[in-house]
Amino acid sequence: MSSRNAFTGFGLYINILLAICLLGSSFAVFSQTGGAEKWPVRPIKMVIPFSAGGPLDHLARKIGQKLTDALGANVVIDNRAGANGIIGSDHVAKSLADGYTMLFMTGSFTANPALYKKLPFDPIKDFIPVTQVGRSYGLVLVVNNSFSVQSLKDLIALSKTRTGQLNYASGGQGNLTHLAGELFNHLANIQMLHIPYKGSGPAMTDVLAKQVDMTFVSTVGSIQAIKEKRVIPMAISSSIRVPTLPEIPTFTELGFKEMEQIYGWYGIWYPTGTPADRVEKVQNIVQQFLKHPDIKTHFDEIGLIPVGSSSSEFAQFITEDIMHQNKLFKIAKVATQ
Repeated sequence: MSSRNAFTGFGLYINILLAICLLGSSFAVFSQTGGAEKWPVRPIKMVIPFSAGGPLDHLARKIGQKLTDALGANVVIDNRAGANGIIGSDHVAKSLADGYTMLFMTGSFTANPALYKKLPFDPIKDFIPVTQVGRSYGLVLVVNNSFSVQSLKDLIALSKTRTGQLNYASGGQGNLTHLAGELFNHLANIQMLHIPYKGSGPAMTDVLAKQVDMTFVSTVGSIQAIKEKRVIPMAISSSIRVPTLPEIPTFTELGFKEMEQIYGWYGIWYPTGTPADRVEKVQNIVQQFLKHPDIKTHFDEIGLIPVGSSSSEFAQFITEDIMHQNKLFKIAKVATQ
């Protein structure tokens, strides 16, 4: 081959390399700009790890609708009940981290590490905290209206004459409502039988149907039934009386200050590895939603305090609450599973 032909061949080779490099650069730019803007292009799944109809389900559907409106893609609710939220949480932890599967969960997220010796996921390493949506003033102890008792004092007296015969429903083994019941048993020196359900919604339904005697439930899940006198409220585990239910005394007023440590909260998580821009987008939408005056009014009406924390603030809260839950389970003498 002549030197001229060799040079021509080499030049052609260089031109091809340059074309490949330019194509690669163009693709990289597209990935960093246009690619990010195309999310979401299909429905987003919001996993609720409890049965439909409970306080969590009610709140999640409101948040889901707001996300649907803001993102332009349907947010589909997926109820995956079982094992105090572990089944649904595990599904999210093992989902593709692409922004299309999120978890909407209660404080059971931090209670489960205290109750179960081994979980199928790591609550710290396998999830990205998006934002804490809100927290309740506390849990209300309500009894079905077939009871003759009208006060906590009467209920305790009745429990002591019928040791082991009265029962309370909870949202599941290790659920905050279970912890509340066992802590109250311990503090009041009584023995009410625990009946776990797959969520606070079904537990409350059976109290209303008089299938079980009582339950601890958030204000979100009980306020309507209380106002309609379909259940009898005994006390609430908050430091102050709830503005929308001022007639309900606090456990603290009645001599059980330790019950103040029992309160519900709600948050959103993504599986670890989800792109930061997608996490931030969901976080910003929820934060703006919680600042709206109509939502603030709605939260006041159902006894919920809006939070809208940053991802780092929520992460710190989770770490601290896991330690807090460990302490409470020991005080209430709830055995680990």
